Amino acid sequence: MATAEHEATAVAREEVIELTQLITMANQIGDFFAPYPQERALEGLRNHFRCYWDPRMRDALLKHIDGGADGLHERVVQGALMLREAQAEQAGYYGPPKA
Repeated sequence: MATAEHEATAVAREEVIELTQLITMANQIGDFFAPYPQERALEGLRNHFRCYWDPRMRDALLKHIDGGADGLHERVVQGALMLREAQAEQAGYYGPPKA
């Protein structure tokens, strides 16, 4: 029952995932895009966060970045900040990163 209790608490706080897990996941995605050219890597990160992450996860990531971004790779920070651009709000999948 402790798990159901924790889930109810997380929903009440609008928390989808623990911050440490969020940072780990974001950095793993950043590692995936590390071999790409800089522009393509950042677009790939932005696209992944926009298409596959729950809006609450994106908000938590951006709040963490605003608070200093402790533990996040720089490319993850740059890619996530691109979510704030107006075109990032468009619905749909844009396909692979373009360069």
